[in-house]
Amino acid sequence: MGALILLTFVTGLFSVAPAIDSPNYLLEARGNFDQSIFAALNQFVLALIYLAIALVLYPLLASFNKALTISFLSLRIVATTLMIMGTLQLLSILSLSQNIAQTNPMELETLSTLGSILKTNRDNLNHVFMVLVLATSNLLLYYLLYVSKCIPKWLSISGFLASVLSILASILLLFQVYDVISSAYLILNAPTALVELTLASGLLFAIFSKSVKAKG
Repeated sequence: MGALILLTFVTGLFSVAPAIDSPNYLLEARGNFDQSIFAALNQFVLALIYLAIALVLYPLLASFNKALTISFLSLRIVATTLMIMGTLQLLSILSLSQNIAQTNPMELETLSTLGSILKTNRDNLNHVFMVLVLATSNLLLYYLLYVSKCIPKWLSISGFLASVLSILASILLLFQVYDVISSAYLILNAPTALVELTLASGLLFAIFSKSVKAKG
């Protein structure tokens, strides 16, 4: 599972689409078609990895609390669905940008309005509702890991608190306290990334240590 968590960082990094996130996103997306497609592909893979992690953990966690584990898996399915919907919004913006050069001035305002709606929907899906659902699933995950004692208690507690900060970040974004690409949003989500990186490194180190002991 450590490898899957690390893959979320790799695909998450490559899923960033600067052209789509820029103020002149329609023109920027048109000039960065391949990069935007690559970002969309990585976002789709990232969504599947989030679900795969839940499926891998299900047998272990269900032995401690099946009801909460089912809730955890259900929330991951919802988060995956929302992320895929966000990917479709990205592709729609990209498709719109390819047609803007052939648009006459009379229709340009209409296309710009449509692009703004698509971008707002994408931002809400990816950075508000998907993160809200994913972070809520993480609350259940770290509680179950705390109860099961599968990882150190301090890491479970850290993960739980980090998830609360991610939820707060998305709620503040929903109420437009700050923009999507802002230092405040990134800072509030940074603890979640740090905890997951620590968890992934610990799991990989444990597997490596067992392998070395087995050979010895």
